[in-house]
Amino acid sequence: MNKDAGLSHGKVAAVLGALFGINLTRGASAQIVLRAAGRLRPAHQEILQQIKASAVVTPDETGWRIGGRPAWLHAWVAERATCYAIDPHRSADALQRVIGIDWGGVLAHDGWSSYDRFEKATHQQCLGHVLRRARELLARATRGAVHYPRQLIGLFTEAIHLRNQHLRGELSAATLAAARAGLDVRLRRLAYPPRVVEEYDRLSWHLWRHLGEWFVFLERPWVEATNWQAEQAIRPAVVNRKVWGGNRTEAGARAQGVLLSVLRTCWQAGRSALDFVSQSLRAFGNPLLQQPTLLLPR
Repeated sequence: MNKDAGLSHGKVAAVLGALFGINLTRGASAQIVLRAAGRLRPAHQEILQQIKASAVVTPDETGWRIGGRPAWLHAWVAERATCYAIDPHRSADALQRVIGIDWGGVLAHDGWSSYDRFEKATHQQCLGHVLRRARELLARATRGAVHYPRQLIGLFTEAIHLRNQHLRGELSAATLAAARAGLDVRLRRLAYPPRVVEEYDRLSWHLWRHLGEWFVFLERPWVEATNWQAEQAIRPAVVNRKVWGGNRTEAGARAQGVLLSVLRTCWQAGRSALDFVSQSLRAFGNPLLQQPTLLLPR
């Protein structure tokens, strides 16, 4: 109720009292959450290992608060698991501590410069962010200024349609990969030389700086063209933050990361989070019960 439905500890106590006659204080509710997070650390370690071993990771971050102080909620989405961490900084330090600086998979992200430190990774820049910027420029453009954003929108939309055709079985993987070379050339012409309008220049410089990182999804169709998975993973937490503002303590922030990770990964795996958490809590310290495994073998 607290981490998924977003109810405050006071409201959790009120619901349990009204529906089940369970007398619970707000402090007791907070202690239960901290204790549950501690007992779910083995499952959290499974998630961390899965993120590190994944071929593709999609990260994103959003503002958070700990005791009223600014912080950042990080989300990292892989095929089989999603991990959250709350850190005082927005930088990719938190992700680096999990996967290591030499991680060599595909990192699909929104262009935040801190992710550039993973030099051995293959980067897929989010086309959704660039398309939004181009559409905003087009909405304000007049006369000849409309051509540049229209060209960008047409180019990136064409690339996405090509990948969709492949997924429908209408294009071979070889044809899709071959299309990338032509798209890279066309993008290079749009990204350079610099534009006269300042907003256009900033966008063209961003495209130029990341040449070679826009159409990875054409050669590897299992890679998403945007970071929508991480944005979707962060959305429920953002709603909860607007309700109760964040965490009051560092311990609460650590518990938040563990519990969100377990709940979201259960959803991703199609498992009942309530059943898994219940089994884990009952098995903790009980030698007669086997600790359940979160990520079942394929």
